[in-house]
Amino acid sequence: MTSAIKISEKDKVFQIATEAGWVEQTGMQVTIDGIDFAIYPFHAKSNVFIQVSEVGSGAGMLTIPIDLLNLFALDTRDKAIEYYKDNVIPLIQKKIEVNGLDKFRKEVEKAKKYMVETHGERPQIKNFEEENK
Repeated sequence: MTSAIKISEKDKVFQIATEAGWVEQTGMQVTIDGIDFAIYPFHAKSNVFIQVSEVGSGAGMLTIPIDLLNLFALDTRDKAIEYYKDNVIPLIQKKIEVNGLDKFRKEVEKAKKYMVETHGERPQIKNFEEENK
């Protein structure tokens, strides 16, 4: 599948939708076919995952297990970008392809509406460098 892909030049602090409300996560923004996704490492108990969320709604889309050795190998942004290009972005593209772009966008809008109704407006997304000043 051929998609228009753009990777943000800087990491960002995203607002992710959870049952408890909006939660900040730092990661990389990837835009595929005009849809923005946040990709970031996520720790749950003793496991580590790469989490993919749609940015506008904050809705989780994919959770991909990653072993600790691979995670440690991603010690630079450039290495993470290469890993995401090879292992994560194709999964996002496949999910869009299977569902169709229009249906995917409709589901994103439903998720946005639900989060605003239950948790209020999504807080602003910030560049990581600005957040750490």
